[in-house]
Amino acid sequence: MNHEKRVVDALAPLCEPLYDALTEGRARARERHPEFVGEPGLGSVVTHVARGLALYALRSRELGPWTLVPQNNAGIALSLDSYSIRVLHQLPDKSAPPPGSNRVRRSFYGNGTLDPEMFPVSDKLLALWGDDEKGALMIRIVRPLGVWSFGARHKVDLDFVLPPMADDLEALVYDTADDDIIITIPGEEGETSVEHGVGS
Repeated sequence: MNHEKRVVDALAPLCEPLYDALTEGRARARERHPEFVGEPGLGSVVTHVARGLALYALRSRELGPWTLVPQNNAGIALSLDSYSIRVLHQLPDKSAPPPGSNRVRRSFYGNGTLDPEMFPVSDKLLALWGDDEKGALMIRIVRPLGVWSFGARHKVDLDFVLPPMADDLEALVYDTADDDIIITIPGEEGETSVEHGVGS
């Protein structure tokens, strides 16, 4: 089994629960605080409320072999054997927020190679949620390879959209290359100023 398929197969039980919880949480947050939607500097209020509502919903959902890991500030984290996931709101360009200065967060971003013959298998993943081009909820799975600051570049060796239904995972096509994927992180602005790495 190639390493990409190994990761994708492990995520199958989370497709429906994550999409359902975040979709419902986002809708309810916007209903509760319509005055903050689209307002510069206030969009993060809706984001944090949506995340809290999603976490509450996930506590009563069937997650298969995955378990929720308690976090501060209503952060969403899940674990399964060697896999760990932090659910974060994506930046405006749909990329991941940097880890900041916290040592635990910086360590989480420091994955080794995907090759189990060189390093033990251990995948610390980011589930980035936000809007797609049509305004619908989209969740991307990213496997970061180190730390970076706002305005810097970082590398990932796995980056794909998690489908809403587990059955659709079989349709994913992997385009691998020798070079790592490069993502450019924008300068800090707007609601990104309140994101705090893996705890967000």
